Amino acid sequence: MTMAYGYQGKGKRTARAKASGVNASWKDLGEVARSVRGKETLFALEHLEAAAKGEKAIEFKRHGKRRGHRKELGGKRGGFPVKSAKAVLAVVQSASANASRLGLGQTKIAHIVANKLAALPRMSPKGRRIRHDYETAFIEVVLEEMQEKAERKSAEAKKAAEGKKAQEKSQVPISGKGSASAQAPEKKEAAGTEVKKEEQKKSQ
Repeated sequence: MTMAYGYQGKGKRTARAKASGVNASWKDLGEVARSVRGKETLFALEHLEAAAKGEKAIEFKRHGKRRGHRKELGGKRGGFPVKSAKAVLAVVQSASANASRLGLGQTKIAHIVANKLAALPRMSPKGRRIRHDYETAFIEVVLEEMQEKAERKSAEAKKAAEGKKAQEKSQVPISGKGSASAQAPEKKEAAGTEVKKEEQKKSQ
């Protein structure tokens, strides 16, 4: 079955990865995916690795009806979905490997989603015949190259150039006739010598 990505990212450099038929709760997968949506890839990898080891709790905003309030989350509802965190981590790592192969720079998670894929009917092996559906899920991740640092560098270069121009305008020129403030003492000295010459003529 072919699956199309929900995020196209036209005109931007992206790297993608997906997994289908994941044997995990699609509700837990969705909450884990939400916790890293829009984050930088390096931060997301560290976050998911800690969650996969059970060292970091995941906040459940939507599917947290029977979840307890966690001290690690400041009293918010959450849990430790280790199985779902491992599944999401594997897909993000695959997308990161694709990004490095494509030659992308620093990336962020522009799109990540996890939802129910199929519900397959299953029956209990013995005892009373009760149907228990086997639900599978899918995960898709799209990494996008970040352009913020390049824009910041260009803005800083522009500011530096403007600062240099302002300094050059404020500086006094070394060569040439000089500024008006430098010529003023010379005019005063010339006027003083002329007055002295006139006084000497009168005294003679």
